[in-house]
Amino acid sequence: MNTANEPDLEHKPSGVKSISTSLPFLFSIGALIFFISFLISSFPLGSNPMNTDGVERVYFADNIGVGHKEIIRQFNEVHAGEIEVIAIDLPFNKFNTNQRKELIARNLRSRSSRIDVFSVDLIWVPRFTKWAEPLAPLFSPQFLGTLVPQPLETCYVNDILYAIPLYTDVGALFYRKDMILNLPDGEAINDRIQESITWEELLAIRARHFPGQSIYIPQARAYEGLICNFNEILGQPLQNLETGELLDLTDSIVVARVRFMQEMFSSNFAPSAALQMAEDECIRYALEHDTPFVRGWPTVNNEDDQRFDPLTFQKMAIAPVPHFEGGSSTPVFGGWNMMLSKHSPVKEAAILFMKFAASMEGQEIFYEKEGLLPIQIEFYNRPVVDARQERLEFLQSMMERGLHRPILNDYTLISDILANRLHQILAGELEVESGMALAKEEIDEVLSRAEAW
Repeated sequence: MNTANEPDLEHKPSGVKSISTSLPFLFSIGALIFFISFLISSFPLGSNPMNTDGVERVYFADNIGVGHKEIIRQFNEVHAGEIEVIAIDLPFNKFNTNQRKELIARNLRSRSSRIDVFSVDLIWVPRFTKWAEPLAPLFSPQFLGTLVPQPLETCYVNDILYAIPLYTDVGALFYRKDMILNLPDGEAINDRIQESITWEELLAIRARHFPGQSIYIPQARAYEGLICNFNEILGQPLQNLETGELLDLTDSIVVARVRFMQEMFSSNFAPSAALQMAEDECIRYALEHDTPFVRGWPTVNNEDDQRFDPLTFQKMAIAPVPHFEGGSSTPVFGGWNMMLSKHSPVKEAAILFMKFAASMEGQEIFYEKEGLLPIQIEFYNRPVVDARQERLEFLQSMMERGLHRPILNDYTLISDILANRLHQILAGELEVESGMALAKEEIDEVLSRAEAW
């Protein structure tokens, strides 16, 4: 405290802000400078795709993994002196999916954008059609006929082909086969899991063999992964395939399924830690805590892309997602699609690259390097008898029962609303009925604004 005889160390001339009050402003300026620098360095501008060497340069924006790098290397080697693909890396460890979507969208709004080919989450395709080239004239029916039909379906908007699948995915149940087989009736339980176990059976397994313990880990953070978990537990599409209307979120079945999810956490069937976890975190948690069941995507732990400890991860087996008695397993589709900018000055070269990435050769690279599920039908029908081929065929059988998420221009906004309200319900911050009613009201408002436009 200052006294009359002490100098006033806090006194500042009029109109001068302290460093502490200026820091937020400085941080904001710094963040803006970083963002602009990133855009300039990562998204080259200019309308001339050729340098003086006459090489057509195709700029490809994606989360560039080891598989992408190898595909680009091989393509550039074949087309040396004529075409060069240049990667624009948007890594998941720096940008979440929404940030990545906005970065690409902002860049494509400029006609001087040098993005030619860009990858989008399959649920984004409608959002990007305004900047995309229709592809039907550029990909023959014969080529399209070689692709797995379910991911290809997500590439059409209003019956117009705007995208080509890059790789696909489907929700799955991972389980600790070693733990299950060690149970007194382990062999019988394992058989049921492989056939597609019911939620009622899982509850009975917990009561009999793991009383009071957490035995299942869903993705329950407020993000798109929670929507996938909700959709799979619901067991039906969120959108009417004939009318395009969204499911009534206050319907009695919807409310009952959400209450089941809420009781997962209130009863410790699922650990509260899952409320803050995404897919990879859930699998790591399950491995570290010997949790027998966890929902995830069927990724492979390859030498070039080891996301989990290989010794513990190999204890995991894969199975269809659980369902309720009287229903069937309904996994949600994931995956990423390629789109071509309608302002690209190198469309022919870009199409050659897209065809290579989606070909058997390109898909082989993705599968070997990153364990990404191929979008070529031939991959699942090869006359090879080994564990890897059996796994692919098993996953193909799961895809036949898969669910697509809604195809809507405003889907990501609608998804954000639903994910936030579901998360609040699971965390005990909202009651089930009032939370779902609130989500419906907010989503209806979004849809009303869209109709007004």
